[in-house]
Amino acid sequence: MGSWRRLRPLGSTRGMAVPRALLALMLAAASAVHLGEALSCITCEQPTALPLCKNITYCKPNEIACKTTLVTVEAEFPFNESPVVTSTCASSCEATDPDSIGAAHPIFCCFHDLCNSVGIARLSAGALAPLGAVVLSHLLP
Repeated sequence: MGSWRRLRPLGSTRGMAVPRALLALMLAAASAVHLGEALSCITCEQPTALPLCKNITYCKPNEIACKTTLVTVEAEFPFNESPVVTSTCASSCEATDPDSIGAAHPIFCCFHDLCNSVGIARLSAGALAPLGAVVLSHLLP
């Protein structure tokens, strides 16, 4: 007669410790990855005063940046009005060099959710250099 092996009872865990640990590790890794989650940006496709640009847009999967372009800035004292901007989701974004002088329409880029919102970005210190240059270029002859 042939030899026969004793079968493990259904539900037995002997010999299963490594696969269960591996499964637990895979589940933990999968829960940490946000598959298919799109970037969200504040957008205003038409030139809009910065504080009024408030539309939250979920970008397409290939759009990896929030791009804000300074369209106009008040060029006369007392500078009470807000800058006018356009903001969009972008598949690529190359920011204006903060050390450049006289850039007509400086571009600001950021790469995480709602990074271009007025409450967060407020034209940060690095962004103020081109803004100052634009203002000066309009004031000086």
